[in-house]
Amino acid sequence: MTLAFDTSTLVEVLRARKPDVRQRFVEVVGGSDRKVASIVVLHELLSGTLAARNPAREREKLEDILRAVEVVPLEATDAGSTASVFHDLRRTGRPIGDIDTLIAGQALARGWTVVTGNVRHFGRVEGLPIIDWTVGPNPLSADEIAQRVAQGD
Repeated sequence: MTLAFDTSTLVEVLRARKPDVRQRFVEVVGGSDRKVASIVVLHELLSGTLAARNPAREREKLEDILRAVEVVPLEATDAGSTASVFHDLRRTGRPIGDIDTLIAGQALARGWTVVTGNVRHFGRVEGLPIIDWTVGPNPLSADEIAQRVAQGD
């Protein structure tokens, strides 16, 4: 399985406010699953470090975490998948924002499972496997995702 980290999960790992999330990250670092983050996730994380009180310290903490994660660029096949996700969500009147759309589209194109605390957004993307480490280490079922999306509206 390829675990694709959303910004929300890596921010939780950085801040260590939710011990379960940080612990699960430590556990998967030593495991055999591939660990990736889209280049757009890196953009969001770097933007966050620049807004911090101590940008140099936050950048250092981020670099420590990113040693365990492969940052993956967007490619043409990702753009096609992302365009489909954007169109489908817009048609239903339930867009999730450009960056989340890029992350979801890339994950779908490559068969990745998104690790996120933002199930309300990513759960709107049909067929996208999702793990929310705040509730457990395994992918959420379609019913769990639907329930979480419905609660967020």
